[in-house]
Order: sequence, then C-alpha cells, then structure tokens
Amino acid sequence: MRAALYWCAATRRSSWRAVLAVALIGGLLGAVALGAVAGARRTASAYGLYLGSIRASDAFVNIPGVLPGMPAAQALTIISRLPGVAASAGYLGLNANPVVHGKVDDSFLTDDLTGSFGGPGFTADGFGQDRMTVLAGRLPAVGSTGQIAMTPSVARTFGAGVGGRVTYQLYHQDPRTGQNVPAGRVTFRVTAIVDIPPVLTDASDQENGAVLPPAATRRLLRADQYGWVGVRLDRGVAGIPALQAGLARLARRVERQVGQREHLNLDGLTFNINSAEVTRRQVQQAIRPQAVALTIFGAFAALAMLVLMGQGLIQLLSRAGPDIAAMRALGATRTQAGLAAGLPGAVAVIAAAAIAVLGAIALSPLSPVGPVRRFDPARGMQADGLVLGAGSVLLAAALLGLLAVMAARAVRPPAGREARQSPGISRAAAAAGLPAPAVVGSRNALEPGSGPQAVPVRAALAAGSRPLLAWARSLGTAAQALRPPRYPVSGPR
Repeated sequence: MRAALYWCAATRRSSWRAVLAVALIGGLLGAVALGAVAGARRTASAYGLYLGSIRASDAFVNIPGVLPGMPAAQALTIISRLPGVAASAGYLGLNANPVVHGKVDDSFLTDDLTGSFGGPGFTADGFGQDRMTVLAGRLPAVGSTGQIAMTPSVARTFGAGVGGRVTYQLYHQDPRTGQNVPAGRVTFRVTAIVDIPPVLTDASDQENGAVLPPAATRRLLRADQYGWVGVRLDRGVAGIPALQAGLARLARRVERQVGQREHLNLDGLTFNINSAEVTRRQVQQAIRPQAVALTIFGAFAALAMLVLMGQGLIQLLSRAGPDIAAMRALGATRTQAGLAAGLPGAVAVIAAAAIAVLGAIALSPLSPVGPVRRFDPARGMQADGLVLGAGSVLLAAALLGLLAVMAARAVRPPAGREARQSPGISRAAAAAGLPAPAVVGSRNALEPGSGPQAVPVRAALAAGSRPLLAWARSLGTAAQALRPPRYPVSGPR
C-alpha cells in the first residue's frame, strides 16, 4: 500500500483534474438519485406526519340532531367518557347562515358554522386535537367570544380576509316540530384563514366552513343542531369495534331515558362512526403515484451515475497505463501496480459519494411534492439516514467493485506473453538490489517490452552482432598486417 500511495503522490499533479471531473459528475448524478429516492419516501410519509402533528382523532362519533331532554353538552361528555377513549374533542354544528351584503345566504356549501366545545374531559381548548392548518393570520383565542377562523372558500363568499368582519344569522330548532326559529344575528372578526381536517380528500368530503373557539360556542348552545366527538383510542383504530359496542349500549340507554322523560319514541337511534383510517388510506392512494414516479426517476439517475462514472474510471486507468509499465519495470508486483493504478479512481468514487450525500441534503427542501407539501410539518433540510446511508454505500460499493475488476485487468499481461518473454532479467536485477537506473536499463536493453512498443530483442541482438563480428575480423586482419615480420635466426655454423 505504501508503494501505491507513494506513486499516487508522485503523479497527482497530472491526474487531479481528471479525478475532480469524475467525482463531480458522479456526485451530481448521485445527489439527484439519492435526493429523488429520499423525496419519494418523504412524500409517502408526509401525510402520516401531518396527522401526528395535528393529533388527529382515530374516529369521529356523530350525534344525530338535538336529542329531546338531553343537552348537547351532556351527550358530548357521555361519549368522551366511554371505555377505551384516551382523549376527545367535542364539536357542535350550529344552525346558522352567512349574511352577505345584508342578505342571508342559505347555500349548503357555505352554511357550516362549527363550534369547538370545551369542558372537563375534552382537549379541544386551544384546538389541541385535530388542529387546523393556518394559512394566514392566527387561530382565535380560546377565551374569545368575537373571533372566528374560516376556510378560504367561505372567506371568498364573505369577501373578507384576516381582520375583516362577518355576520351569521342564527336559528333555534324546536326538537318537537323540527322548525327553525330565527335567533338573532352575531358578528365575528376573522383572525385566521385555515384548512380544516381532513385535508386532501375529495371535494365532496372537504370541510368548508368556519370554526368558533369554545368561549364563543358556549354563548350559542341554543343554536346547536348536531354534534360529533373526535376520539383518540387507547388501541388506535383497532379499538373501533369496542367503541361501536359501547355506542350501541349508549343508544339503547338514551332511548329509554327519552321515552321515560319526554314520552317520545326514539327507536333506531344510532351514533355513527367515521373512521379516520378510511380517509388516510384514500389520501395515501392519491400520493402513491407521485412517490413511485420519484423513485423511478431516482433509479434512472443512479443508473446514469454508474454508467458515466464507469466510463470516467476507465479513462483514469488508461491514463495510468504508462505508470503501470514503469512500476512493473521497477519490480512492483501486480497487486501493487493495481493499487497504484486504481487509487485515483477510488478517491474519485469516495468524493462522489460524499458530494452525493451533501447534494441530496441540499435538495431535500424540494420535497415532498404535490398537494401534501403544503401540510408537511417538517420543513427545510432533512437527512434521510436510510436512503443517504444505505444508498451512498451501495453506489460506492458497486463503483469500487467495478474499479477493482478494471484495475486487475489493466495490470494483467496479455495472454501468451509469459511464454514469449525472456527471463526476468530486470526482476533479478531488482532482487539483487541494483539501483533503479540499472534495473530500467537492463529491462530496456534485454526484454522485449509490451504493447505497440514491443521489439524483437533476440533478433535485434543477433542482427547487431554481425557487424561487430565483421569488425572484429577486420581488426584482427589489420593487426596481423601490422605485426613485424619474423626472420629466421641462424645459429653458428
């Protein structure tokens, strides 16, 4: 590993720009991929977070009309104390119509005036349960008798905004005859434009109306015409069957009481239940296509990242080709050469993963998408640990695995090369401790090399030896000619 780090440090000046380019391309595409998948998860879970933030009721129990001889407050309180009810919020539907430009508008689309009911056992004070989403202004004060909050459609009917004043015509219903008797007019100041739960439902199920605080509701109890109680159960929606059984027993008891006190027959009295789970499923089904589309987009972005990063890694390895040959010439093993060649690519992959995570966090404020975005309680930047952690690790692991395969192939000699090579003279020189110039010189002089620069060393040496042999012969002939003649020496006769 030291040899690879040393070689990388020696060649970093020539490769850092390419490494940076590959890291930026992979990081940006990775940010889009991770951001899209994280956005899909956030979109899919946003409605559940919204329900938790408003402390949504598990079910709503409806009180049908005015029960003879039983005040509305009494019916609400009895239901709120049934077994299995952990928390409750009471509401009264008031018999009223808006007065627009001096005329009573009796349209059923705008005559919904709801009073929040507070008392022992209820959590409605301060709108603590099934809280409305404020679009403008602030919610009415709990103790106020002259403030009101309304939905945008009703505000448009009145032509009023935050700070404006609206008037309602109240009625009192005779429980015996069912006739509505005018009970005067009342004016309120608008303090908030709100969305009333449930939201994101069909237009026919969307709540459009106005809501009064508990203090204002207590002044108008005579104008009540129906009511309901939002309940949070100990067992959640699983406790609804037990609640239904308790409501059935309560209905029979109320029938007997009304019959004994008012001498009226209320056979068939029922307290209907609307489960909030039905609405939640409907909204989740509407959100699911958007989440699926984001997931598919993220998958395509991840695939594009893998393809382009793979091409970039190939370019980095091809730039390291001459360095691989030089390292092998200096006696480096195949593993060391592969590490040195792949280290720049590994740096690019790790940098791309880091950029992808940071980029996905930077893109997180763009999610969730669609209508649910307006009700998401978690605003701003969010880091999805599962997507960012697991996603970045998977992408990095895939790219590093691809890089390892390519680096191994880059340092592997061509097939059949081992059989054609001369003995490893340079390896023997390196093992003998000779200096680097001697190792490189012996390789260049005595080994054929590889690739387009390969030369037939043996043939070249053989061809180069012929002139040397001829020159040696001529030199020998010249030396023979220059040698002085040898005369015979005669001895004494």
